[in-house]
Amino acid sequence: MKNTINLGHIINALLNDYDIHLLPSNEGVNVTIEMHVQGITAISELTGDFELDFMYSEIWEDQRLNFKQLNICATNITLKGEFRKRIWTPETCIINSRYSSIHTSPSENTFIILYENGIVWSNFRLKVRAPCKMDLRMFPFDSIICKLTFESYSFNADEVRLFWHEKPLTMMEIVELPDFELIGWRTDHERSQYPNGEWDRAMVEFKFARRYGFYLFQSYFPTSLTVISSWVGFFFDVRAASAKITLGVSSLLAVSFQFGSVLRHLPRASYIKCLDVWMISSIIFIFCTLVELAIICRLNHYEREKQIGSHAVNQWINQIRKRKNLNGNSSDSNVKVLRRQNISSIMNLEKLRKAGNATTDIDITSDNKENTSNEHRFFKWPIIDIRKLLVQLRDRDWTITAAQDICCEL
Repeated sequence: MKNTINLGHIINALLNDYDIHLLPSNEGVNVTIEMHVQGITAISELTGDFELDFMYSEIWEDQRLNFKQLNICATNITLKGEFRKRIWTPETCIINSRYSSIHTSPSENTFIILYENGIVWSNFRLKVRAPCKMDLRMFPFDSIICKLTFESYSFNADEVRLFWHEKPLTMMEIVELPDFELIGWRTDHERSQYPNGEWDRAMVEFKFARRYGFYLFQSYFPTSLTVISSWVGFFFDVRAASAKITLGVSSLLAVSFQFGSVLRHLPRASYIKCLDVWMISSIIFIFCTLVELAIICRLNHYEREKQIGSHAVNQWINQIRKRKNLNGNSSDSNVKVLRRQNISSIMNLEKLRKAGNATTDIDITSDNKENTSNEHRFFKWPIIDIRKLLVQLRDRDWTITAAQDICCEL
């Protein structure tokens, strides 16, 4: 109870004539800041930001809160966060944050420590979502830089100057993310020009390298195997066109599906990414296999038409030759028969002429069955020189030529 009364008297004594609107010093206040990162929870390519939990500390000097002269047995006093409303604060903020909040589990995670020499240490436990600078041209072999920028919201550089602590940033544990690896960080300091003057800024940058193993197994290796599979069609028979087309189209659809599944998890970018080059090259390779298939099938079609045409011509010529040979053999026998028949008929005519029965026109009828033949049944024979006719019949070539045979076929 005694300590509580003494602490209450000390606070009342310190704040008796305290004005929160006045700076602790007319020459401005130097504020030292530091961070203790508890964890980086997520990095999103779609929204282009990251989330982290950290404890943020501000340290400055306010001699109006010096209680060394009170001679109490304490070098510092720890107070709740509500005490901030009763004293001057630098009112620093994260100007590039998209969202920030103070953890309230189970109560607000803030405190203030007053040291006997007038040093004030204010601490918050924050959750912040801030933007990241993403250049996806080398995706998935790219790196990302995420930055936090601290600035006093109410006081310019003449009133509040921000400085990083000797150990500006510490990590509670090694940051482990499924898609990224923290490869480094750095702090910086600059001044920003506004219409009302210059403001002091303290910045910290986190650099992350993407873990590309996921994309190797989900994109690069499958597409490589798909492209190689499309080349298997080169070893197929030319006549297996349907199998080649099925293989090529299936490979093309597989690569397109893989490409689309990757793009769904990326922001829309107008420039070409490294993965785009790979995927488009794979699609072009597979498309070229289909073009090659079309060319080969067309050339094979021309070659088959040529072979079929030449085969048909050769077959036709062979058939003509066979028919010619057959007709030649049959014509020889037919010539002999015709010659014998013509000679016998002529001899009969000679006998009739000698007997005085020859006239200018001799009718060959069916009454004379022994002397009739198929050659003179329906014809009238004029008076001719029998000897000359015999010579002509003997010397005549009764074979049928190939041209005559072709004309008969047509």
